[in-house]
Amino acid sequence: MKNSKAAIFALAFVLGIGGAFSSHVAKASNKPTAVWWKFNGTQAQIGDPTQYAFSSLEPTCSTGSNRCAVQANRSTANPAQPDLSTITHEDLKP
Repeated sequence: MKNSKAAIFALAFVLGIGGAFSSHVAKASNKPTAVWWKFNGTQAQIGDPTQYAFSSLEPTCSTGSNRCAVQANRSTANPAQPDLSTITHEDLKP
């Protein structure tokens, strides 16, 4: 009886030490990534997500004051449209 209690205690001790040194795998982040969207509407329509088309690369724009493209996350409601509240970059054209 004395030996079995000692064995249980020793096993618990070894498992406790082993758990202290075990490594934990980092969880992958589910943070959405901003992508480029080319703006195809008029300046009066900049708040309309249907006026944007996905672009795999940054669209080319000349410097100016009118919106040409934005970098934003995909909308959770419609991934084919941008979530305009998450714009991180805006390209402008004359």
